[in-house]
Amino acid sequence: MRTVLATVAAMVMAGMAAGPAQAKDVVPCEKDMICASDPTSVAAAMMKAGYQALISKDATGDPMIESAAAGYTFTVYFYGCEKAVQCDSIQLYASFKSDGRDAAFANQWNMNKRFMQMSISKSGSVEVRYDLATIGGVNRKNFGDVLDWWSAMLGELGKYFDANPVAAKAGAAAPSPGKTAPKI
Repeated sequence: MRTVLATVAAMVMAGMAAGPAQAKDVVPCEKDMICASDPTSVAAAMMKAGYQALISKDATGDPMIESAAAGYTFTVYFYGCEKAVQCDSIQLYASFKSDGRDAAFANQWNMNKRFMQMSISKSGSVEVRYDLATIGGVNRKNFGDVLDWWSAMLGELGKYFDANPVAAKAGAAAPSPGKTAPKI
């Protein structure tokens, strides 16, 4: 009896350790759905919504898409991939050169914005992200809404940079706030 209980307990603990992050999208992406497991579905939906969508690969060989919105370039990274396929989620990502902004700047943004999270990288650059799990697929209307929110938040980001300039050091020229990322 103890052996059975120990086996059941081990199975429960293993199941708890796996959690939802272990799910994989192994079923082919259905027609008219957007799935990270099918990067062309993501790119096609972006183009249909009026965005550029240049598919390439990141440094690890996983798919990525380069695009632009609100005057900023951004990248769509694919996550949860196995050998560069069967990805289960995407991340819309933009980065801006370091100009002395700090964690307080990012925290203030994050307290007031729900759909785009900001952080400061180790090198000091400002990074923004929007993550989306696509297991089972996302319909076109929902994905279009994600793109609309992303674009709107990029526009708000420009206003936030402008409203919160970095104080210039004595004798140094003030950095130009706002649209620091080049257009593609």
